This record gives sequence, structure tokens and C-alpha cells, in this order.
Amino acid sequence: MKQKFISLALAVMLLLGVTGCAMSTPASVGSIGGVDIPAGIYLLAQYNAYNTASGAAKLATGETASNVKAVLKAECTGTINGEEVTTDGADYVARLTLRSLQYYAAVEKKFDELGGTLDEAATAEAAKTADTQWENNSDLYAANGISKATLEKYQLNSKKADACLELIYGEAGSSPVTEQEYADYINNDCYYLELVQLPLFDQSTYTFASDDQKAEIEALANQCRDDLAAATNESALYSAAMTYVPQAFTALGSSVEATQALYYTGSGLFTPSDLSSYNTNDGGNSITDAVKAAGTGNWTVADLGMSYMIVRSLDPMEQGTVDDFVSRYNLLDAMKSDALQDEFYAEGAEMENNLSASVMKTYSASKIKKTVK
Repeated sequence: MKQKFISLALAVMLLLGVTGCAMSTPASVGSIGGVDIPAGIYLLAQYNAYNTASGAAKLATGETASNVKAVLKAECTGTINGEEVTTDGADYVARLTLRSLQYYAAVEKKFDELGGTLDEAATAEAAKTADTQWENNSDLYAANGISKATLEKYQLNSKKADACLELIYGEAGSSPVTEQEYADYINNDCYYLELVQLPLFDQSTYTFASDDQKAEIEALANQCRDDLAAATNESALYSAAMTYVPQAFTALGSSVEATQALYYTGSGLFTPSDLSSYNTNDGGNSITDAVKAAGTGNWTVADLGMSYMIVRSLDPMEQGTVDDFVSRYNLLDAMKSDALQDEFYAEGAEMENNLSASVMKTYSASKIKKTVK
């Protein structure tokens, strides 16, 4: 009996040696909508999903994002497919991973359907980004089965999504944005702003203005507003910056050259995306609320927390033509990128899912590494 057992074990070892290639980890986890999903892309999507989940996980005292088992067991709350969900970390990671893969497949399929090709600049940029990612984190990527080639493939998918935007909505696209649509967007969704900012944060000491300092800088902001309102010359914006920005720095106990103060002024078209950083918790916006209240052409002061902004809005069509704004501000991306992204997610979710459950189990999230010894 013992001899038979030894013989059987030896036979199994020999079989594994002969069929070693067949027993290796799969190179693909299946397909979505006929688009092959390489194992590396799956592992990268899962790794990114884990990082998102670790930020949404309710971890116990002493547990960290590097504790994979703890994160996968923890309760996670966040938005997936436009809906708020609460589930355990493992399920959260699985859902986010699938969503990412569906998007990947939808982009690949749409790009091929449109007959898209990437130019040398796009492919070079994708390779450069992948090189940088690999240089910064190669050990951790390698530990998770993610190669530099996978990073580049993922970046190329992103470039294909960008190309689809032009292939669909560009001037020669299948559904080009019209000049009137651009004009409506500029007039109804964007703001043309002129502004000067007086800092409330000292970057040399990483400290915010005290109450007394803030009051002093607020007085400077109000005086700057009044000076600009009374000015008639075109260089008034730059003169105001060179006058009041140095004074604001002095109030903070710091200093800046008058010529450097020009970095604290500007003018141009601001899209909803540009302005979103200034959204408030009550659904408002620190900048647009202020300029709406003041009225077009009137200077006002907006408290942005990190600075006081002396700002006014102007009629954009008096500052340039539609063609000017389209070429200078990449309005196609501002107008259509979010909608196209939502379309990719929706199309991906509708595609036939032929991912292999057994293969995905082989690449379980429980095997994710967050530290490399």
C-alpha cells in the first residue's frame, strides 16, 4: 500500500512536470462583449478597486488600508453605477472591478467600430505615463502580477476613449457638435472671469491667516474691488495685483515681489468643471454665487477659504468668438467627455459577460499585496 502511494505521488509529480504549461495561471479571465480581458488588466482593475474600497472601508482602530483581510471584511459605503451601496469590502471590490472592466471593453469595442487609430503622439504619451508609473511603483505592481506592458495597455485604452470623443463629436465625427451648441454652452454654462486673488494661507509657514490678519486682508480686498470698479484703463487688473497682493503677503508676515504678484491674477473662460472646485456643501458655488449677485461687469469679493478673490464676470461673446473659445479651451472635452464616459459604462454593463468565475477566483482579491518585503 505504501509503495502504491509513493508511485501515485511520483506519477502526479511527473504529470505536473510534463504538463507544466497547462497548469500555469491563465493569461485571460474571459471576455466582455467579445472583448478579451487579459489577466493583467483584470489584476490592475482589481488593484485600483481595492484602493478605492480601502478609502471607503470602516476599519477598526489599529487597522489600515494595507491590511487586505480587514478591508475585504469591513463595511464599505460608496457610489457605484450612480447608486449608493453599502456592502462588505470583498463585494465592493468585485463590483468596482467589474465596472472598470465593462468600461474597458466598451471603449475597445467602440474604438474598433469607429475604425479608430492612435497617432504616434498618443501612443508615445501612453508609453511615457506607463514608464513613470512603473518607475514609481514597480515592486508593488510586480508583486500584484501587473506588468509595465499592462500599464501601457491600460493607458492606451484611455487614449482610445479620448479618440472616440473626437470620432463621435469632433468636427469630422459621426455626431459633430454644432457651432450653435458651442455658443449655447459658452453662454449658459460657462463664465468669463477677470480676477485677482489675495492669499489667506502662508505657503512658507503652512499657516492660515489669523482672525486679525484675515480682517486686514479682507479690507485690502474691498479696497482692491473699489479701485477696479473705478478704473478705466485696460492694465488696471495688473496694477491692482501688483499693489494689493504684496500687501496681503505683508499682512501674513511674508513677502512677494510685485512682479510675482501677477501670478495671482487672470482672465478667461471657466467651464463647469473648472468651477466645480469651488462648490459649497449647500449646493452653491463660492465664485458663481458672488458674480451672479453682483451682476455682469461688476466687481465683487468672494471668500474662497484659501484666498479672497476680487472677481467680475463679463459677456464671453464680447471677449472672443466661438471658434476662439473652442480652440483655446478644449470645449469638446468639457461638453461631452462626461456624457461619453457614462455611455461607455452603460454600454459595457449591457454587453454579454463571459468572464470565468474560476479564473477570477485564481486571481482573488485576498491575494492583493500592499507592501513589498
